[in-house]
Amino acid sequence: MKLNTKKELDEAIIELEKKKAIQYDLLIEQYHQTAEGLRPGNLIRGAFSSIVHSPGARSGILKTVSGIAVGLLTKKLFMGKSNGLIQKLLGNALKIGVAKTAISNTDKIRAYGSAIYNNLFKKKPSI
Repeated sequence: MKLNTKKELDEAIIELEKKKAIQYDLLIEQYHQTAEGLRPGNLIRGAFSSIVHSPGARSGILKTVSGIAVGLLTKKLFMGKSNGLIQKLLGNALKIGVAKTAISNTDKIRAYGSAIYNNLFKKKPSI
């Protein structure tokens, strides 16, 4: 762009200063968004959200949680409060074994659970 007069030069300077101010505001806004995104709570929330919304991870989490829950429930039911070392070791072994079995058979457990739920709580058609 060729400027011939001082007036054209002044107008070009004013336009460039406006452009600079707009770009500066955009840069500051982007900085604040980036700083907010890098806060530890937001990083953890984002990572957890991406894990939860992933279809493969959802089934993995479900299997793990169900395995742990079944293992703990089994230990509590069969062993109760165990005082002896051998009882604690047997309880933990039982808990781990049941948890592994539950994790490997999650689909079957889910199907049986759904069937039991439907039989108990769904309204039966009247004849």
